[in-house]
Amino acid sequence: MIFYYSGTGNSLWVAKELGKYQNEMLIDIAREMQKNQEEYVYDLGRKEKIGFVFPTYSWAPPQIVENFIKKVKFNGYRQHYLFSVYTCGTDTGCMSKYLDNMFKDKKMEIYYTTFIKMPENFITMFDLDSTLLRNRKLEEAQKSIVRINEQIKDRQLHAFDKDKYTIMDYFKTYIVKRLFYICCMGTSKFNVDSKCNSCGLCVKVCPYKNIELYKGRPMWSQHCTKCMACICRCPQEAIQYGKGTRKKGRYYNPLLKQENENSEQV
Repeated sequence: MIFYYSGTGNSLWVAKELGKYQNEMLIDIAREMQKNQEEYVYDLGRKEKIGFVFPTYSWAPPQIVENFIKKVKFNGYRQHYLFSVYTCGTDTGCMSKYLDNMFKDKKMEIYYTTFIKMPENFITMFDLDSTLLRNRKLEEAQKSIVRINEQIKDRQLHAFDKDKYTIMDYFKTYIVKRLFYICCMGTSKFNVDSKCNSCGLCVKVCPYKNIELYKGRPMWSQHCTKCMACICRCPQEAIQYGKGTRKKGRYYNPLLKQENENSEQV
């Protein structure tokens, strides 16, 4: 089984590619967490693999993923092959070590971790990648997923190498990550302009169910994870964050768009 979390489709595309090749069921972490359970229990088959796929938020797992891992439990766990593939825009700090520590706390061992660079989507702070860079990253991602799928199928070992991490990597994952959640999770800058047609898609795609429509306009509560799903997937590009996102464009993984279009044609 493969657990995934995705805001703008990068990690969803990875999870789908892994699920098809590995013949493993996909489980949406956000949907599971909306059940608000004390514990999330899953039964394992004897040869079943356990996978986690998610984006990198400030060089660490998204908070919703961390909380899920802390609550998850596997019946029948016997050192099953556990892997994680995470997406990022540039680098990942020491994410693999961070994950290794999390699973060790659960008396589990992670055998394989790696990352795939994907187009930038964090438009509240950064610009989108140029079309050339975006396409190059997507081309490389499609090559990488072939290699990764083969390695996971063969149950190869690809854990973190602590000797490769720098002091800056530790600083990013263990210090900047904390500052990110303290300083960057507010929702007061979210607003909607006159292009909003009250379609409600932002309400549906928010993983925390943090948005509701009031008089036809989205209103944000404070449980935001900055996944960019609401602002990037708005079909009217009506959602803004302050004044800095009006001319930045939007991003949703185009490989998923192609997949959806092809399935509709069939």
